[in-house]
Amino acid sequence: MTASTKELYVTLRNEFSIELSSNRTTGYEWEADYDNTIVRLSASNYKRESEKAGSGGTESFTFIAHRKGKTLIRLLYKRPWDKTISREALYAVTIED
Repeated sequence: MTASTKELYVTLRNEFSIELSSNRTTGYEWEADYDNTIVRLSASNYKRESEKAGSGGTESFTFIAHRKGKTLIRLLYKRPWDKTISREALYAVTIED
């Protein structure tokens, strides 16, 4: 599995969000792996696209840029009870004044 890394540039103490397509009806959900000394997760949310059974949606993660520097946020699409990762999204974050 290879994921391309997206670059984000954020100002210190500002919020930024990452949104990914998801379908929780399959048991899969995104899990965030990050350095909480540099960024802090302030909210995560799942929004279904429709009320239709089996429909997917969007999962969003909102972070606060807590400290200047560079870090990697790794988002893993997997079932909570399974170690197998279905998809991966990588974000290289640079936080500046």
